[in-house]
Amino acid sequence: MKKYLTLLLIIVFAASLLFMGISCGNGGAPAVEEEEVTEVNSETDHEVIIENFAFNPSDLTIKVGDTVTWTNNDGAAHTVKMDTFESDNLSKGDSFSFTFSDAGAFEFICGVHPSMKGKIIVE
Repeated sequence: MKKYLTLLLIIVFAASLLFMGISCGNGGAPAVEEEEVTEVNSETDHEVIIENFAFNPSDLTIKVGDTVTWTNNDGAAHTVKMDTFESDNLSKGDSFSFTFSDAGAFEFICGVHPSMKGKIIVE
């Protein structure tokens, strides 16, 4: 009987140490996965905000190989439409990116609201 009591005390003690080690190991805070951070290169990445039914900036000059990202901050859906493509509908908070590989002047509109216009000049 004494052997069982000793064994039981050892198990309880080991379990309590294990529990204390687990609960104190990270300060009781839940584990948080690290999120990958995408670095934005301000020299090659450009942003156009869609807000108040307008593109801001409406005209933008960039270099060949640069990327433009349009982000919709309006409550209404918008698209980015050029001669060669049209984005999907962008709801509030959605973005669309395009990398310009050729020089030239590229006019764009919102396919939903054609009065919204802009131009990308690629040098």
